[in-house]
Amino acid sequence: PDGKELCASTLDGQIHFWDVLKAAPTGSIEGRRDIAGGRKVQDKRTAANNSSGKSFNSLCYSADGTAVLGGGNSKYVCLYDRRSGILLRKFQVSKNQSLDGVQEKLNSKFMTEAGPADLIDSDGIDSDSEKHADRSLPGVRSGDKSNRLLKPEVRTRAVKFSPTGRQWAAASTEGLLIYSLDDTLLFDPYELDEDVTPDTIRDLSRKGDHLRALVNAFRLNEKYVIREVYEAVPPLDVVLLTKDFPEAYLERLLKFIGGIMESSQLLEYHLRWVSGLLSNHGTFVKTRSVALQPVLRMLQRGILRLHQDIGSVCDKNYYSLNYLLVQGKRVGEAEKEESGDVTMNDVFSGFDDDVEVGDGSDDGMDVDDAAA
Repeated sequence: PDGKELCASTLDGQIHFWDVLKAAPTGSIEGRRDIAGGRKVQDKRTAANNSSGKSFNSLCYSADGTAVLGGGNSKYVCLYDRRSGILLRKFQVSKNQSLDGVQEKLNSKFMTEAGPADLIDSDGIDSDSEKHADRSLPGVRSGDKSNRLLKPEVRTRAVKFSPTGRQWAAASTEGLLIYSLDDTLLFDPYELDEDVTPDTIRDLSRKGDHLRALVNAFRLNEKYVIREVYEAVPPLDVVLLTKDFPEAYLERLLKFIGGIMESSQLLEYHLRWVSGLLSNHGTFVKTRSVALQPVLRMLQRGILRLHQDIGSVCDKNYYSLNYLLVQGKRVGEAEKEESGDVTMNDVFSGFDDDVEVGDGSDDGMDVDDAAA
């Protein structure tokens, strides 16, 4: 990805790496055994001992350059670690038995003296005129595509990583295949109807029906709509919504909160949702603890990371904040003294709590008489 290295595949199944600046090889991977597999109808050897013709014709680096993905004339797509050259995983692109090269072992009862029974025309003996008749499809230049005995071979034409590195795609005989690390359901056609649209969801949210709006947003499964409806819920209504929230969408909501918690500034708002959901649906979470374990771990990691970040900032600035507050009070007092502005609070604060009402000289009574 950085343009400093390139990789090339040879017909013997090896992958060679070259330094672009030095124009020198930097390493190689022996992938002939990895890509080998599957026995064609006309192969004379077993799939384990037959690696001829198996090679990579498409290679792709991952986004960070740490992995290399390769596919070619085989039913497998191999993922290698760039530094160590170790095979990380091998993916089988198809299990369709009608494709040539998928089976590992051939059935011996389909082998005849004239060759494989699948490739023999059993319709009968044709005359010379019928043999020489042109039955090819219009526009066909190479091969007879109209021959129904032709079995397409399983192979991968091209492989490509996604920019995020969490998905990759392969163009194979079976079509376009997409592999992803994210196992979330991107589309929910069973509960989606014609009335669930972004406009109707926003109307429900504006009318105050936040529960229906949030559920319909998860049915539509558009992240920007979900976040818009989620943040529109008043903080005081969060506890009431968590009590009536459907358990079928509980995992999605928890995963959504865990995904936006680190990038959002509404920390207390997110914690209210998590606390309310876990308190009101604790039994459901406990019964499905195994399935919800990845989501709960993601929430735990996010909360701990935020706690560490905010805690470290507060601890480092605790005395600085106190110093600034004290200095602010002193500056305010100094400004009052310079301006000469005296308020009623300043006047009454100068009096003592014990105040004498009179000295008793007017009526000639002493302290003892007054006490009596």
